[in-house]
Amino acid sequence: MGKGVRNLSLFHQAPNCEIHINKSIYNLKDIVKDKKVIDIGCGFGPNKSIVENAGGDWIGVEPFENYDGIVKADAQSLPFADNEFDVAIMDAVLEHIPDVGKAFSEVSRVLKKNGVFIGYVAFMECFHEISYSHLSFKALEFYSEINGMKLEKISGGSSFGIDYHLSVILYPLPFKFMRKLISFFIRLIFKIKSKIAFLGLKIFRKLSSKDAKKLSGLYYKVECLRQSNGFSYIVRKI
Repeated sequence: MGKGVRNLSLFHQAPNCEIHINKSIYNLKDIVKDKKVIDIGCGFGPNKSIVENAGGDWIGVEPFENYDGIVKADAQSLPFADNEFDVAIMDAVLEHIPDVGKAFSEVSRVLKKNGVFIGYVAFMECFHEISYSHLSFKALEFYSEINGMKLEKISGGSSFGIDYHLSVILYPLPFKFMRKLISFFIRLIFKIKSKIAFLGLKIFRKLSSKDAKKLSGLYYKVECLRQSNGFSYIVRKI
């Protein structure tokens, strides 16, 4: 079984979507403009002013406290009608939900057709506070597909598990600059390895420059994703 997994092609390992490394994939102001938005796990509501200033209708959801203007509810059982929202946000929330599949099902239920689900989820980040399951990029794709949605874009590689773990170990020492430096060198190492892979594909596998570039570029992206602290994502209901 292990050998079979190792022999899977990069195209099977990679998510079937746009992959970005160390890059923002959405502008919240643009996405929520004139839209009805549900912000699940919204905390004290930092996104409220962004949505409302863009002409959107913001509804925040939190399970623990009933803050002013925020609905007290659970992501696994949202008290809203089907097809009610244009945009759903979960920013660093999915890892804190016991039943991730149920949360995806609820997001899909309350979203209108062609609505978007955006946010960030922890992956290689240390387990923290009350975190249950840190999702891989393949898990994001899987839970989206079985709930009538599609992972359209994913971004990782801005930080990695190793630099985050070091910052936790060395706390309270200031580590922000070192984290950025370590992340830069990790991306550089993967970039160098992808260049070596490009040469190997051309010389030993006799691939064209176009095919070798495509495959080695995908290798770089997958390696960055595999070590990422977490991912930003855009999922669309289809």
